[in-house]
Amino acid sequence: MSTYRRPYLGGMILILLGILFLLDTLNIADFGEMISTYWPLILIFVGFSILMRNKRRPSQDSAWHDAGTPFTGGHQQSDASAVRSSSVFGDVDLKISSKDFQGGTISNVFGDTNIDLSEISLADGEHLLKVDGVFGDMHVLVPKDIEIYVGGKSVFGDVRVLGNLKTGFGQEINYASPGYAAAQKKLRLDAHQVFGDVRIW
Repeated sequence: MSTYRRPYLGGMILILLGILFLLDTLNIADFGEMISTYWPLILIFVGFSILMRNKRRPSQDSAWHDAGTPFTGGHQQSDASAVRSSSVFGDVDLKISSKDFQGGTISNVFGDTNIDLSEISLADGEHLLKVDGVFGDMHVLVPKDIEIYVGGKSVFGDVRVLGNLKTGFGQEINYASPGYAAAQKKLRLDAHQVFGDVRIW
């Protein structure tokens, strides 16, 4: 899990949106016109925030790899067969320990997404887990003993999938374990992030 937290980011965004809507309601400013005029500045601000956050966390990758688990503090746990989770503001920290896992969907808009799948067992068949994020980093820890196909993609960030790394703009890595095609139990993981890094361990 990320040790650098942004507890005030969601509140600041809500306050800013509230002020803009209030100005629009009072006919002091046109909210739509402000967004259409200044959206490049918003992207610059978000990109700068991501760069500064990554600069403050130089040892994050090694900490994940050495610890074997992304979680160092409190997190939600689930033993359900299928997972459905969505969040707008705040980090998603989820540890799944299902013994008949059948995939699901996880989405997050503002915040890091940390998913620990290291203790799952799969139900028979091929199962899809979709993890989508907009602003923040994504980390997914997968078991070492299952057959898995991973499609990892980031628009503005790095992508690391089971030891394979791509950096730069619009990167994508597709990986299939050696026995994936013929396996009776297998997991397809689609991990997509817009602004931020994707790490599949």
